[in-house]
Amino acid sequence: MGNLDVIKRLQRSAISPEELEDIHRRHKDDYRVLLGLAQHPRFPQGQALGILSKLFAVDLVRVIKNVKTNPFVRKKAELEFQQRYKRLALGEKISLLKMASNSLLLALSDEDHPQLIQTILQNPSCSEEVVLRFVNRRGDRSLFYQALAETPWFRSPAVAEAVAHDPEAPIRILQKVIPHLGLAGLQKLFRDESTHQAVRDHIRSYIENRDAGN
Repeated sequence: MGNLDVIKRLQRSAISPEELEDIHRRHKDDYRVLLGLAQHPRFPQGQALGILSKLFAVDLVRVIKNVKTNPFVRKKAELEFQQRYKRLALGEKISLLKMASNSLLLALSDEDHPQLIQTILQNPSCSEEVVLRFVNRRGDRSLFYQALAETPWFRSPAVAEAVAHDPEAPIRILQKVIPHLGLAGLQKLFRDESTHQAVRDHIRSYIENRDAGN
């Protein structure tokens, strides 16, 4: 059986662990076969873990995203990826973050480079949970808020509420989330003594215009 046939065979689930181990013995130096074995749900876990260190970072992402792969192997692939990620160049990080799974984005929500934060927020797999983790993390969040303002995420009611509760949120982003807060959230923000007058004025203007529209 040629290597291409083996790879196609590995894409099917109906293979015994014994056959998978035989394929491993006969093709232990073929990278694509090893990648297929690592992702196969019936391939012995211990041997799959041994393959992870041999994979390129982009293929670790593929292992992580493959829902058919053994969950423990996927988790270990995440840990391996996180270690590799630290040593990658900026361009490589951007490329990988564009295809990263939500679980990886959660793990990397301490990122502080503006381009990487923007890439995370624009990833189709990015969830509200990832965005909220950025809002609630410790330290300077100014770069995150700059990136947030350029995405649709500030329109999420949960994100808007979290931003409104952040005393360090910039005036610009607070003004953006005002239309996406409920009445109780608007009243609380307006009454908060620490709220900047420009934000209060924006709330008053928004409510007046809304009421006039009704």
